[in-house]
Order: sequence, then C-alpha cells, then structure tokens
Amino acid sequence: MTKDCIIKPRNKPEFKDVVEVLRFLFAPSLFKGLISRLAYFIHDHIAPLSKMHIKGNPRIHPTASLRCGENICLGGNSHINYNCCVWASPNSKIIIGDNLLMGPGTKIFSSNHGSELGIPMNIQPFIEKDIVIGNDVWIGANCVVVAGVKIGDGAIIAAGSVVTKDIPPYTIAGGIPAKPLKKRE
Repeated sequence: MTKDCIIKPRNKPEFKDVVEVLRFLFAPSLFKGLISRLAYFIHDHIAPLSKMHIKGNPRIHPTASLRCGENICLGGNSHINYNCCVWASPNSKIIIGDNLLMGPGTKIFSSNHGSELGIPMNIQPFIEKDIVIGNDVWIGANCVVVAGVKIGDGAIIAAGSVVTKDIPPYTIAGGIPAKPLKKRE
C-alpha cells in the first residue's frame, strides 16, 4: 500500500466541512428535496390514514405505506410495523381484525396488474380481490399477502412467507407459497 492510499480517520470537523454544510443548508435543492419528501409522506401515509376505518387504538409506524385508505378497515389494538405496505385498491378492500401483529417489511396487496400479452404491463387493468385477516393474527417480518386471501383468527404466518391461498384459523403457516405447517396448541 502506498503512502497516498492511507486514510487517517478524522475526529474533528474541519473548516471545509463547515463550509460544505453551510453551502447546502441554503441551497434551493435542499428546500426542493424537503418539500418533495414531505409531499410524498402526506400522499403515502397521512392522506390514506385519514380515510381509513380504524377501530380502537392501533399503532401504525410512520414509515408504513398505505393506499386507498377508504378501503382499509383496521381492528383495535393492531400494529402495522416499520416499512410495511398495506395497499388496498379502488375496487377491493383489506379488512384486518383486532390484535394483529404485523412484522417489519410485510406487504399486503389487494390487487395486481394483469398479464395479457400485447398490452404493456404498466397500463393493464388491475385484478382486484378483497383480503380478510382475522383477529389475533401474527404475520411475521417480510411476508407478502396477495389479493383474494383469507387468514383465519389466531393464525401465525412465518417470517418471509408468501400467502397465496387461504390459511385456516389457529394454523401456523410458512413458506413460498405459504402452507399450513401445524395447528396452534
């Protein structure tokens, strides 16, 4: 290694660091970026949250992404965790019971794009179906729940699972696609 490649750690800010901060603190790009992020947060979280049908005292993390809030019903004492997506669509609902635990990164989508040949994917009509999640359900981290699925009361979905079919009540399910593994005892 040459002498020029050795990088010494700095523990104190230098004058050039202060100049850089001041330069960007008053730059138009800072204000443009802040306004853009605020607008996205309002569009992705605040506006749908204000339209949701909410019962009781749920906890919804500020990083949760919500769509079509008017078609989302959230039960009491439920928890939508960090980086979760709960995306209803204009013609389908997501109904979530009481006492839901949703692990970080879980995604719930009540619609999907069509896949007809000859039409670009991004302009195909949605295929929309309701999702119903019962009471006292635990959906582990990074799961995906697709349109048309029903998850019964008391079910547990293992982390990383993709739920493509109904899960019976009080069943532990997991995998890709998620399958019943055993009954809760």
